[in-house]
Amino acid sequence: MRVDVTNISNAAIMNLEQNMDVKQQLHLSAQQWGWAIACFYYPCNSIIPFASGYHSDATTDMFLEPISTILLKKTSAPVWLSRIMVTWGIVTCCIAATTSYGGLITARVLVGALEAGYFPCIYFWTFWYTPAELAIRVAALYSMSSLSGFIGGFLAYAISFANGVLSGWQWLFILEGIPPIVMCIITFFILPSYPEKSNWLSAEETDLILRHLHKDPPTIHGKTFDWNAARLLSTDPTFYSFTAAWICAGVGGNGIGFSLPTVIKDLGFTDSRMANVLTMPPSFASFALVLILGRLVQKGKLKPFPVCIILDLIIIACYVVLLCVDTVGVQYFVLVVSTAASGSLYPMLWPKRVQALRGTAMAGLGIGLLNASAQFSGILGPQVFSPAYGPSYAISYKVSITLLVGAVVFHSLAWFFMHGPIQKHSPRLAQRVQAQTQLRKSDLEEKKHIDYVV
Repeated sequence: MRVDVTNISNAAIMNLEQNMDVKQQLHLSAQQWGWAIACFYYPCNSIIPFASGYHSDATTDMFLEPISTILLKKTSAPVWLSRIMVTWGIVTCCIAATTSYGGLITARVLVGALEAGYFPCIYFWTFWYTPAELAIRVAALYSMSSLSGFIGGFLAYAISFANGVLSGWQWLFILEGIPPIVMCIITFFILPSYPEKSNWLSAEETDLILRHLHKDPPTIHGKTFDWNAARLLSTDPTFYSFTAAWICAGVGGNGIGFSLPTVIKDLGFTDSRMANVLTMPPSFASFALVLILGRLVQKGKLKPFPVCIILDLIIIACYVVLLCVDTVGVQYFVLVVSTAASGSLYPMLWPKRVQALRGTAMAGLGIGLLNASAQFSGILGPQVFSPAYGPSYAISYKVSITLLVGAVVFHSLAWFFMHGPIQKHSPRLAQRVQAQTQLRKSDLEEKKHIDYVV
């Protein structure tokens, strides 16, 4: 669970009435607080090509998500994921010692840089599972992220009563930084490596797993990076449709999540402690919905692309209600619904994105770059939902609606490229998509345009 991501949103309003909240103690403006949240995502997201020959002081943080995906293969999942957990836990604890805006920014950037690679661990799963089998597993991964918001809200409420020599927000970072340090030890000894390197599998079992995988899957012996794979990825239309959809849905749908405790408090019917408690129902609703939809998609009862488009439309409808209705109870209910819907968007499409990537190098680079694009939600979301736009957040909702309309368009394009009737209307484009992905010709035919299990 990623309480290190959600805890800063909870810390924003802890002990606000006692003038012991982090923003007052560090003398932060609304704009500075927005940057304190967003800076976590910059190390994960920078998009200047690391092989272009360009260098600057910032290039140490460039492309950390894709690079982390590559290093995951070069080392092993137990080693790399344990490294992520122990380092982000240590630096999260250190945030409690910050006394200035600069110190907070530095610590948050370090946590973001050290944690880069947590979600690209989906790449590791592609060595074990087919895209169809990834659905429920990706849903479980994202549901844990949602559950972290639920647990974080409860912990923020409880820890706020520990306000004393150390402020409540300082205790929050210390206590939430310890679990990943402990879990890294368990992960190192329990998490299996790749099928070819797992000593607990017999040769026959390893061969069965490898033969079970989809066409041209990633393998431990495949190239970690290949310029030809990068070129093919850059000419793949699904790369651009998925990336644009990821950004629009991320900022438009998930952006509110980075300021949810503040938005709830600004509804005006609760104090800071209860505002953190009231972040729990939206997080739990997201947790439950992700698991339910993931299971239904895996069983073939729902199709990922239509589900995502419907979720986009639900979030748009929720934001329209928030713009037009002033009743506090209705606004809170709509926030619960929109948070649940937005938290379900990414996990529904991850298996489809994996299906559209062919080979070891292309899968590693594609997954890393797509996850890097997802970080725009963390970079721009806190700016869109800045406290400066509260308490109504009318501008925030209007910007989000515009982005979600774009998400509908790009989700539809990705659906068309992968399963639409392009074999009939654009044979050359269909041939290119088929050559660069794991799709078969039958998947591109009109009669198969909503099939999921291939």
